[in-house]
Amino acid sequence: MAAVATNTSISQGFYKPEEKVFCNDGRENQLLHFITTHPQLSAIRNSPQAVLAAIDEFARTKDFLMNVGPHKGALIADIIATERPSSILEIGGYIGYSAIMFGSTLRNTGVPDPRYVSLEMNTQFASVSRALVEIAGLSDIVEIREGACRASLQRLASGTLNQGPRSKKWDMLFLDHSKISYLNDLKLAEELGIVAPGSIVIADDMKRPGNPMYSDYVRADTATKVEAYMPFVGCLSDGGISLGNPYLVYKSTLLEGLEPTGLMDAVEISRCVDLVEKD
Repeated sequence: MAAVATNTSISQGFYKPEEKVFCNDGRENQLLHFITTHPQLSAIRNSPQAVLAAIDEFARTKDFLMNVGPHKGALIADIIATERPSSILEIGGYIGYSAIMFGSTLRNTGVPDPRYVSLEMNTQFASVSRALVEIAGLSDIVEIREGACRASLQRLASGTLNQGPRSKKWDMLFLDHSKISYLNDLKLAEELGIVAPGSIVIADDMKRPGNPMYSDYVRADTATKVEAYMPFVGCLSDGGISLGNPYLVYKSTLLEGLEPTGLMDAVEISRCVDLVEKD
């Protein structure tokens, strides 16, 4: 169902161009007002596909929105439909576009006890996201968590965000926040056991603007990562820098897809396939 809705959005054209100021200038509240006063609100409510189409309509006709968009989103939705993860953790939820698209796809897989948690630092973005998820009828699956990313990851791993005991490992991690933080936050997720063999890590915006340090890390062999890791073992840290687990092995693929504005971009798909023995 997500793929059908995505194709519908694609057929209707691209978003307005991204400008120097592209978020946090009131457009997010304007988007929520646009949807809650939409003449087709009754048909939009409880339809994730219709909510996505309304968000796309706003971004085409009113203001650019920094969403994953229908094109790259379809690539990731197809992976979810094929792999059928039970749990998806998103870092950088913005206004909930990806949470709605991927949460709907997750629900449609029919896996038992599906869980989608979206971490968003910005209070206003989290509020809009939560409202749109509710309109889409996905509040039973999608949870919006507000707060700083690394503190939220720590709480997730410790279980303080859970309603009962769960494995620390997540089946899928979607990175779509501050690009400079991708690698450090992935390493924290490794240290916490959030990413482990069997996890799929997906990173957005890998061509625009690109993220060479992140790509190098997930593509490096174990010996290279261990060599870089060992000199820092035992060093003091303020808790803001993570070393990761160099013994985790990834197989990575770069998938090209269009930005919602029509420019070429890509997502990096990194499957954590093994944990090698320490020497």
